[in-house]
Amino acid sequence: MEEEDLLDSHPDLVDPEWRRRAEAGARAGARKDRRRGRTRRAPLRRTRGRWWGATLVLLVLGVTAAAIVLVGSQPKAESAAPNPTAVPVVAPVDLARPYDRTPAQNWSKGFDGIATAAAEPGAVAEAYAQVKRAIFAARLEPAVVTGHDPRAFLAQLAPDARPWIASNVAEHGKGLLPYVTEIADGYRLLDAGPRIFGTLTAHPGAKPGELAVDAKYVVAYAFDDPHPADLTGPAEIVSFVRVDENYVVRSGTGFSKTSQGLWIDGEHSGFSSVGCAAAKTGFLAPGYANPPVGPAPTGGRDAPGYYDPKYPVPTLDGCRD
Repeated sequence: MEEEDLLDSHPDLVDPEWRRRAEAGARAGARKDRRRGRTRRAPLRRTRGRWWGATLVLLVLGVTAAAIVLVGSQPKAESAAPNPTAVPVVAPVDLARPYDRTPAQNWSKGFDGIATAAAEPGAVAEAYAQVKRAIFAARLEPAVVTGHDPRAFLAQLAPDARPWIASNVAEHGKGLLPYVTEIADGYRLLDAGPRIFGTLTAHPGAKPGELAVDAKYVVAYAFDDPHPADLTGPAEIVSFVRVDENYVVRSGTGFSKTSQGLWIDGEHSGFSSVGCAAAKTGFLAPGYANPPVGPAPTGGRDAPGYYDPKYPVPTLDGCRD
């Protein structure tokens, strides 16, 4: 509400009795100034007396209105925004709301978490849809993530692109990510489901008939814990997988039928708050899988690229010597 509206509507200021007292005070001040006049400048002094009397009324009105505005505009208390560069090591954990107090607190569950430019032409829109389906299958599809069956992901790729990617998915032991996320045996995700945040950007490919799409995203996974009372913070149950991928959509007579479709032309990934033993064999486990390492550190911040796709993927993680 504007200040004038507050001034006109406040019950103290529209009270007729209050206004009569204020106006009487102003007239009394003006008469007192007239009685004190001693020189030819009396008319000016009378005017000045009336001005000060009116000013008194205006000052009272203005101060009252300002107080009303200040009181009425106090911001409502809001929950603190999650730290964009770290998951707190020590903080309350609620298994019903596992992402609270983490960067993933406001991320989406599925496709809505991946942003694209609006009103793209048909070919670009279709390329975005293909890439989103591939990311969903690789990082969110339960059959892949918890069932360790990559077929739903491989089906999103061009037939000629599948054999090489399939061999890399099957070859564990070279780090957490060969193109898909697979949960380590013995652990399960909470019903809250993974959260995802990222962007897609399209541009012409290197060859005629190619459309390239750069995908930059991060996925957060919340793990169940049979002993939640022992948790000290969300870093023990929420793991982050950060990925930059270069996709290429091939179409047209310049490519064979089995080569037309979606290809992955490159990938760079990193992770944080994970179980290190599982990560070194290519699987995802929660942070609480790590052995205790003494008192929790305080005041530290992770590289923002672990949680924000606008930054480069970090080159180091907590599981490398």
